Amino acid sequence: MRFLIATILIGISLTSWAGDLSAVKTDSIYKAFTPEEKVNHIVWLQVDDDQDLGGLDAQDLRKYGGVYLIRPFQPFEEYIFNRGFIPALSVQLDENLNPSPGDLENLPTLNTLSSIRDENLLHQYFGFLKVISKSFGISHLVLPLLKDTVSAHGRLIAKMEAYDPDYFISPSRLEFDLIRKKKDFKSLFEGSDFWVLKGTELSKAEKAIRKHAEHANFERVENTIKSSILIKYSSHDQLVKRKLPNKLAVEISRASIVPLQRQPGILPLSNDTLCLVTDDPAGFMAEMLGRYTYLITSPSGIRQSNAPVVIDNQYFPQNLNEFEGRAIIYLGGFAEGMKYGDRIDAALFTSVENELYSYLLPQLLFGSADATGVMPMAVPELASYSNEPITGKRILGYAPPEILGLTKSSQEEIRSIVQEAIETGSTPGCQIAVAIDGSIVLEEGYGYLTYDSLIRADKNTIYDLASVTKVMGTLLAVMKLYEDNLIDLDTDLAAYLPQYAGSNKSDITIRQILSHNAGLVSYVPFWKRALGGADMMETFYYETEEDEINDKRSYGMKPTPALRDSLKNWIVSSPVLDYDSIPQYRYSDIGFMILHQVVEAITREPLEQYLTTKFYSKLSLSRLGFNPREKGVNLFEVAPTEYDYYFRDEQVWGQVHDRNAAVFGGVAGHAGLFSNSHDLLILLQMIAQNGEYGGEQFLKPSTIHYFNDQYFPGNRRALGWDKKGDKVSNAAENASFASFGHTGFTGTLVWVDPEFDLVFVFLSNRIYPDANNYKLIQNDIRTRVQDVVYEAILSKWIN
Repeated sequence: MRFLIATILIGISLTSWAGDLSAVKTDSIYKAFTPEEKVNHIVWLQVDDDQDLGGLDAQDLRKYGGVYLIRPFQPFEEYIFNRGFIPALSVQLDENLNPSPGDLENLPTLNTLSSIRDENLLHQYFGFLKVISKSFGISHLVLPLLKDTVSAHGRLIAKMEAYDPDYFISPSRLEFDLIRKKKDFKSLFEGSDFWVLKGTELSKAEKAIRKHAEHANFERVENTIKSSILIKYSSHDQLVKRKLPNKLAVEISRASIVPLQRQPGILPLSNDTLCLVTDDPAGFMAEMLGRYTYLITSPSGIRQSNAPVVIDNQYFPQNLNEFEGRAIIYLGGFAEGMKYGDRIDAALFTSVENELYSYLLPQLLFGSADATGVMPMAVPELASYSNEPITGKRILGYAPPEILGLTKSSQEEIRSIVQEAIETGSTPGCQIAVAIDGSIVLEEGYGYLTYDSLIRADKNTIYDLASVTKVMGTLLAVMKLYEDNLIDLDTDLAAYLPQYAGSNKSDITIRQILSHNAGLVSYVPFWKRALGGADMMETFYYETEEDEINDKRSYGMKPTPALRDSLKNWIVSSPVLDYDSIPQYRYSDIGFMILHQVVEAITREPLEQYLTTKFYSKLSLSRLGFNPREKGVNLFEVAPTEYDYYFRDEQVWGQVHDRNAAVFGGVAGHAGLFSNSHDLLILLQMIAQNGEYGGEQFLKPSTIHYFNDQYFPGNRRALGWDKKGDKVSNAAENASFASFGHTGFTGTLVWVDPEFDLVFVFLSNRIYPDANNYKLIQNDIRTRVQDVVYEAILSKWIN
């Protein structure tokens, strides 16, 4: 209690000094110091476990550089060793590297950090540790003194010191001996920066300081003394959340997982079947593994299978001989895994038990992330295993939504918004998918395909994407042609399509078209002209001769080549907007109809074939494509759209809703794609990963960044992509301005946000059965759901 009162008095006396000091003022104070005062400012008074300062008077404490606590900071001690009560507080870290164990939970251990190869990630953590420690009023952290400085632990400590040697203090810079002779004062600071004294030694040390201080070598420690002055007379108050940010915690945990292989190529797995030896077949590990592959957990099933065997750290089979001839892989804690010695073929080791590993281990096992951890210690039994980094396939993984921020309450809020949409007739159902940090956290269907509630919407349901076709189809083709130097965005249109020479569109550029800045009208109902040409289209048709005999009619569109050619000519002669000199922004379908023709003119192959070859097939997008019914998709797997009274006189179901795209045969540059949310997640994740997915580079990072930039004043659009607008609610309020995406008339939205590592997909058939139903848009259903996702990330992922 005596010490507590004394420190409070000191805090009051120093209040008037609070505030940042300029370098000039610090120099002035330093020059005014006597040698005795200079020595005092690099003296640390050691506090033992019982907080005994040897009867030191409170006023005397002001003379010294600060207090040195020889163990981590305890929670209750913030009221005693408070930044406003003492000049400075230095804390000795133990081998857990936790400056305050009671206040800071789940910080990575020395073993965990020593397993990380990525120095940039280590620097992020060192920065966090510094900020969080300063929030306690800790002026310096003294690093642990390790016997083996060349081990992984020793190298980690050396990296901490190198990151900020003025904050992370090596114990070698501390002098602990009581020095009383003149000759010792001359060499006191030749190898040390701070002098640590116990309270019981202080009276003797003070006499020596008064007598011999002038003989000390201050040149070497001048900056140390000035730093002490700044700490002593400056405010250190910081509003900091004392918690490791979730994103950083995930990255550290993932990067610390240590891969071992008896021979290269065992990991990552690509098997469609896997056996899991566990005493909890319904547990979390089993659940996560089951999202990647078909999982066998029953003993009889495992014995009958030839699939690789995974052993989790909760179960230790005594006999591994029954798995002979099959790959055996261990997942879990390092210590527990040692029970198998060299009897396993591969392992993913963790340094500690952590809930994050339950989904991170499956990620690395199947290659959705790299496995780069290094063994933090030498283990002779594992000398024959390779510990080389394993490059993942860069595919989407899975994660429990709660861990990445999408709590049960957030999920319930999403369901509530969707239920509101269904009950108000905004849409009969929808599909939502969210990926954060490369992991799918939500993938779910809501409601039904129609309002009669007969067919449920699930995650496999296929939706008409409408204008999302522009970015998930035509734009991808243009981006690929651009990076292959086959298209120049600033070349006039007529250079690629000679039929436009002399037209009112001859001198518009590809860049203008992509940005909707070409002066084109928004929409022209070309389909109405098709209705006027009886020789060009049929009101119904027969698929086969047998259908004709049985009068089995198909009420769709089978446009003839003549009709398609006519449509292209109608586009050439379509009107443009009136403008004085420079076209202004006007969203237009016409431009992407033109780009469709440009792509086919350059590639000399149909747009659908080019996209399938370059993207869709390589990404195994089985649910994404044009004309799904022609690809064998069952009608009831597709969400219906409008009942078309004007053009086709039928319920549009499984065919493109957009009438102009229908005249093109269902494949158009502005509309026509169908997909479920999962395939869109893959395609968008490829974009989010700078063009890489599954080990293949589809687009260059420079191409993606170039097309995500804005090039026309007053136009929020990038090249093809829509961007967050300050005057329109096209994206969530918290979406970053680096984000991009697109909406579709049928009630669709795709969005990528690099700053949040977020991919968001919302699909619906809000135009069933009436395209004049705008409730989904008026009630901001899509962006409200998006808002919930962003708020969840901000509350968990960032903080």
